[in-house]
Amino acid sequence: MSNLQVSEINVPAVIKKLKTSEWLSPLFQRDFVWSNASVVALINSIIDARPVGMITLWEQEGNSALPLESISIPDADPITGKTSERYFSDASSRPGRYYAILDGRQRSTALALAFGGLRATSARFRNAGRYFLDVTATENIERVKFVPEKEVIKRNFNTLKVAISHGYFPLEVDDPDNIFGQWMSYLQHIRNPEFYADNVLPDEAELDRRNKVLQSAFNGIIKTKIAIYTVPQTYDLAEICDIFETLNTTGTKVSTVDLIHSNIYSDTSTDSVGPILIRDSIDELGEIDGAVGWSSSKDRPELIAQFAAAIHVALDSKPEPRPIGTKEYRISSVKSQDLLALPAAHWRKIFSEGPKLAGYLGAFQNAVAGGSFGMAQCPYPAIAAIYVGLRWYRDFDAGAHITWTPEDHLDPMFRAMFWRNVFATRYDQGFLTQIGTDLRALKSFLNRSPTDGKHDLWRSSANAWLDENVSKVPEESIVLDVVTDGSEAGALKRAASLLLYARAGVDAVDGSPIHYGSGQLQLHHIYPKDWCANNKIEGISDFVDFAIAKRDYVNSAANLMPMSRSSNLTWRKKHPAQFLKENGMVFDARAETWNSYFVNRNLFELLETGANPGEFWEQRGKEIAKEIVHRMSV
Repeated sequence: MSNLQVSEINVPAVIKKLKTSEWLSPLFQRDFVWSNASVVALINSIIDARPVGMITLWEQEGNSALPLESISIPDADPITGKTSERYFSDASSRPGRYYAILDGRQRSTALALAFGGLRATSARFRNAGRYFLDVTATENIERVKFVPEKEVIKRNFNTLKVAISHGYFPLEVDDPDNIFGQWMSYLQHIRNPEFYADNVLPDEAELDRRNKVLQSAFNGIIKTKIAIYTVPQTYDLAEICDIFETLNTTGTKVSTVDLIHSNIYSDTSTDSVGPILIRDSIDELGEIDGAVGWSSSKDRPELIAQFAAAIHVALDSKPEPRPIGTKEYRISSVKSQDLLALPAAHWRKIFSEGPKLAGYLGAFQNAVAGGSFGMAQCPYPAIAAIYVGLRWYRDFDAGAHITWTPEDHLDPMFRAMFWRNVFATRYDQGFLTQIGTDLRALKSFLNRSPTDGKHDLWRSSANAWLDENVSKVPEESIVLDVVTDGSEAGALKRAASLLLYARAGVDAVDGSPIHYGSGQLQLHHIYPKDWCANNKIEGISDFVDFAIAKRDYVNSAANLMPMSRSSNLTWRKKHPAQFLKENGMVFDARAETWNSYFVNRNLFELLETGANPGEFWEQRGKEIAKEIVHRMSV
């Protein structure tokens, strides 16, 4: 393999090669799977001029028979709403010499998303948005922000002046060959009063700080070099498959939890009670009621480490942090450095009180949604760290002077904070630092709770605090838009259906248990997808046809209900009126269950009479939205 070539390239050059179809992806490559957070992490590494890995290419020529396509992301056809691919370039128009990306498809696609303007047009997909450099951020880890396209339009961030007035500079490069000119204009705009509200510039010190952030980011984008490993065209497909197999089976990403596990094991290996095994302890915690579905060494194990860090932040009396390398570190939030600084004594205490911690997690679920739900159903699961930290502080550290209780103060206030936070999308970016800030602020407010029993006055002050520190309660119509649109993504999508998961108890059809943890809990369609697809007729098509409705009513929370798999199999192709009649179902037989699933008597009658599904979805959506908004006030 002595004829293999190694070279280097910078980010703008990568974008140009992808745009001109000089770099293409073989059809045997896996789809793009990176999360927005992974893309943000790559961008942060680039603007810090850190190593960002290597890309392996296979040289091709015009007559190559290898099936190749432009890098792409999932999107929806604007007319039919069906899933399709959005390509970054026209692969049918290739230069004379081009290259197949053997390894680096994920990294290349991430660069196209961040710097090339590749994005999904449908909000149903996670890549429907844009990446910005936020020069107002004071933490390096929070400089890069992904803003969903709906939010871009809502905040008018597609207008450069508006975006810059908020400190947001688009990372998208209009012309890779002119990136220097684009960023030089940014440096001019940052001191131009016309780019700020009321033509008022920030003070000089803040302008200097923002200018340095901008210059540093540009230097990183230009100077960061990506290693290129080029395989010549003389290699045949069999040899390439061997190389591809090797590339995809070597190298394992080391997670923060792996490092914590190694460090804490090393620190406690000679303890008389035995070493602390972080991963094993996380799995054991996950078997306790309350923590089921939240604590796993295989699925986001860093979440439990974030809870542990939040507990450390909340405590007044706590063990000293573990040094990171040769440096002392103060744990202030739930970032990776905070997790690595958690001392062994803190970990041992937490795992020794596993039932307590699991109980706090269960109480968190009940506080925000009135029932149990898993991490996968929760918008911003890390927000539970604030609740867990404050409960731990109240039980293990707070003195007799503390007057607040979980039932009367923390639960109602955290519930309102949780729901306002979700619909303000405050944690879409930068939540790692924000969690520590929010925890300290909420702790301070709770510790000032009055002792004179004037609870009405306290509620008023709590709501005023939430207005100022989190967000104001949104209009019910805003929440209704989310509840009735299945094309929503991320935290808002999970928020729309969270109460349905939490309220699940029994199947409204056969009465079988379907609560969380039973293994039977799933949300299924009330108006089945097949029925909706086959009934795009006048009147009904206004709601079931995505192209007409401009929203996905069919897959929205307004059309979903907890139901066992067996019940869904018998219902799934029938109109609700037909199914209810064939099974002799009446509202009063399970009125409590129907009501808990936001189907009151009037809505049940709409199902029985075969009313337009749109009428049912709008009315049921209002019931769900009303309950969510109710939970936003103390």
